[in-house]
Amino acid sequence: MKNDITVQRDTEHVNVPDRYYASLRRGRLSRTLYYSYTEQRTIEEKRVAREDLDIHLRNRPAQLQEAKEKGVKIIGFFPGNYVPEEIIYASGAIPICLVHGGGSDTVDASLEEVPTIMCPFSRAQVGERLLQKTPYYRMIDMLVAPITCQHLKKAAEIWEYHGDIEIFKLGIPHQYDTDFGLQYYVDRVKALKDRVEAITGNEVTGEKLSEAVGLYNRIRDLLRKISLLRRNPHLPIRTLEFLKLNHASFYADPHFMVTTLEAVYEEARNAQQGMDVNMPRLLLLGPNVAYGDYKILELVESAGGEIVVEELCEGTRYYWQNIKTEGDLLQSLATGYLRDRLPCAFMTHSAKRRLDFTLNLVKDFSVSGLIWYDLLNCETYDSESYFFTQRMREHKIPMLILESDYGTLDRGQLRNRIEAFIEQISGVVNHD
Repeated sequence: MKNDITVQRDTEHVNVPDRYYASLRRGRLSRTLYYSYTEQRTIEEKRVAREDLDIHLRNRPAQLQEAKEKGVKIIGFFPGNYVPEEIIYASGAIPICLVHGGGSDTVDASLEEVPTIMCPFSRAQVGERLLQKTPYYRMIDMLVAPITCQHLKKAAEIWEYHGDIEIFKLGIPHQYDTDFGLQYYVDRVKALKDRVEAITGNEVTGEKLSEAVGLYNRIRDLLRKISLLRRNPHLPIRTLEFLKLNHASFYADPHFMVTTLEAVYEEARNAQQGMDVNMPRLLLLGPNVAYGDYKILELVESAGGEIVVEELCEGTRYYWQNIKTEGDLLQSLATGYLRDRLPCAFMTHSAKRRLDFTLNLVKDFSVSGLIWYDLLNCETYDSESYFFTQRMREHKIPMLILESDYGTLDRGQLRNRIEAFIEQISGVVNHD
């Protein structure tokens, strides 16, 4: 089997006439942008698409509650891209990935039941369970907990201790590249299918599963196309907006999400927004960026930099590859979710593969430097940051390591370090 990831590329490009290039004053100063009538219309259409999505997300909890009252099951799952939500969707249930984080209230609330040595995202999942403020967390009928890192595993066990909803633990083999590991995961995926069939009372037929795979492949297609537009030096969509779209795809109705992403892609592809080509282009690496955890992206932007691509394990939907649609679909799902994708850091033999993928992203997206965004007490990514630091030094690629506990007191320190880093790398572009 190949150990490299081949990015499925979008061959279309944005043709931006010189007269439409905008001027930009770097730093905290406001950007001055000039648009033609067509560009004004594009921005308006993009705004409308985003507003429609915002309205949909505001109404989504009420829609889910109405579905529950009609007997539809809602199945939540923790992130990491190891839970094939296509199986949940094909059963007639509604899959919801629980990715909220970034705030201190849920992290602080979790201290009633877990120690501070757990990472803030895992503690946030416990806090959400205790506070019951976010409707998605209080309306699910079953939680699927992938056994990835020890922190999320413990968060799932805390949920299980309360005993009020069913917990299905989905075993994830850490030896993803072995036949034994793949077969184990296939068996666990089949067990997941059996469990969701039991809780919904519906059979997951081949036809329904094929429809679900096609639907979620379309979401991955569109996210990948939008992401690849960020290779353009005149960035048509900011990464903060892209990550919010990615997060929305975990909560929104998937058909509505496809329509929204199609509109955003067409508008971004034809956008004539200009950006200073000398603005530092950054790659964001790390274990997790949760829904609501946007502090780092906002600080980078306010400091005059721009994150143009990300490589994250949890919190975002993996979109670089689709699930193959031929043959046994359960086998295809298991292979796609475990072996074909880029492995997270808790997997064995994963660091070199992610390093190679990162270096390809640096080249493809003309990256000037890396920001390694770690979460406090995430020992797996904390350890790996040393390996990446050494390798980036060998390739003469600047790298900054930041760490967060979802608190508010570190904002000033983070801002100072980010500003100093961006000043250091200004004018640096890696093409090799």
